[in-house]
Order: sequence, then structure tokens, then C-alpha cells
Amino acid sequence: MDAVAVYHGKISRETGEKLLLATGLDGSYLLRDSESVPGVYCLCVLYHGYIYTYRVSQTETGSWSAEHFRSQIKAL
Repeated sequence: MDAVAVYHGKISRETGEKLLLATGLDGSYLLRDSESVPGVYCLCVLYHGYIYTYRVSQTETGSWSAEHFRSQIKAL
């Protein structure tokens, strides 16, 4: 995963949100390690003032799966 430019590794949810808000651009996104589930990633997307978070994990067959993890968070 380290070769993926948008991957930020082990950063907190709050830090990821601050990075996205600093861009101020719809469609900005980043990938980070999940804080609560080892081996799972979080894809965080800024869109229309909200941050959407999806959990991304590898299935038993080796493919990747994403599921909506939390309600959108209104960017302040």
C-alpha cells in the first residue's frame, strides 16, 4: 500500500479530516489505516462539505471490498 500516493498510513481520523478540509476541494480523498480494525483501510472523501468514510479490506479471494463505515461528517 505504501506505493499508493494517497496512502497516509497510521494517522488518526481527526488528522485525516484536517488534511482533507485543508484542500477545500470536492472529491479530495485519502487512504489511511483503520484505527480500530487491523489490516483494514479507511477511504475518506470530501464532497459538498461532508467527509464520507468507507472501510476497505481484502476478501478471502484476494479482491478488494469497500463498505460505508460511518455517517457523513459535516465539515465545519
